[in-house]
Amino acid sequence: MNSDRQPPAWAAGVCTGLHAAGSRHVLYVPDNPLSHVLAILHETFRDVKTMIATREEEAFGIAAGLYLGGARPTVMLQSSGLGNSLNALTSLLLPYQIPVLVIVSMRGDAGEWNAAQVPMGRAVAPICEAIGLSPATAETPETTEALVQLVGRTAFSTRRPGICRLPRRLTAPAARPKPPA
Repeated sequence: MNSDRQPPAWAAGVCTGLHAAGSRHVLYVPDNPLSHVLAILHETFRDVKTMIATREEEAFGIAAGLYLGGARPTVMLQSSGLGNSLNALTSLLLPYQIPVLVIVSMRGDAGEWNAAQVPMGRAVAPICEAIGLSPATAETPETTEALVQLVGRTAFSTRRPGICRLPRRLTAPAARPKPPA
């Protein structure tokens, strides 16, 4: 990460929160907003191992193995990837009580420029609730750390996946107008 720029506060909050929840393994499918989280993990949280997955359900399968080996894994993905993961969630993690902290970079909410992202973005919460999971949403950069930590600790203590959504208004705030010269 470029030392001239401060990392986004929300991304630092995700890192500190997942670390405080005891997660030292992060599996992810590449996503632009989540690249900020990965940069901070690589620079500051050197005890956290990151691993790229080719598909979201692969990340959940690896996370299940890590949990069975004693780890507290985190999976990071984009909201559209949650749809790709439903079988892994409903036929592996939920029935076998395998907890994972799930960080979801949201697309398809207010201000989305890509119409293809809107249906799944709108469906994330109803889908989660239909399978018995209640997603939490980070509202501000200042509250992200505490929320991620709470969702992670709850997941690992209840042996159920915990889902934390990062809305676009948090991860990609509107560009501020430049002041006059």
